[in-house]
Amino acid sequence: MSQLDKNKLYTLDEFLLCVKEEERAELYDGTPVFMAPASYEHEGIIANLIREIGNALKGSTCQVYGSNLQVIFPFKGEKKGKNDVTVLPDISVVCDKNKLRNKRCYGAPDLIVEVLSPSTARNDRLLKRNYYERAGVKEYLIIDYQNQSIEKYVLHKSSFQLKEIYSNENSPFTSTCFPDISFPAEDIFSFLN
Repeated sequence: MSQLDKNKLYTLDEFLLCVKEEERAELYDGTPVFMAPASYEHEGIIANLIREIGNALKGSTCQVYGSNLQVIFPFKGEKKGKNDVTVLPDISVVCDKNKLRNKRCYGAPDLIVEVLSPSTARNDRLLKRNYYERAGVKEYLIIDYQNQSIEKYVLHKSSFQLKEIYSNENSPFTSTCFPDISFPAEDIFSFLN
């Protein structure tokens, strides 16, 4: 049983002390949010994306991580817990190894991917998108496996701009920040058909 109370505000330090290592929980502005187990569709998309991204980054200083990498954003606020945020993105690409310490990533990954689920879509599209933008994530992908689409947002002058929506019809997907990351969209969704 979790030591976290979803009705209480936590500072980042309190959250990190209370959250168990095996527990899937995030902290949104001081409020703990518990993660439900993912569907096979969700996990299949992530597996395909990690393979594509990992192969594209082979030999570079950048590394791809799955959903167990806890990412901490150094937002500061005057009220206890008000701006404290930690997330478990579905996929993170980190190029600055100095951000990786104590089993976590401190600061913005260069690329983040979230795969929408019915229970997480609102958070991924609104709250987390806002956090990623504020933290300075360079590129943010939202994958909608039900509609088989990839939305690409790129940071421009501290705000995300929707650059393109990829589907099986307008493929291949190509990253703006990592041009070597390019793959046919249908390869990501092929197991669903």
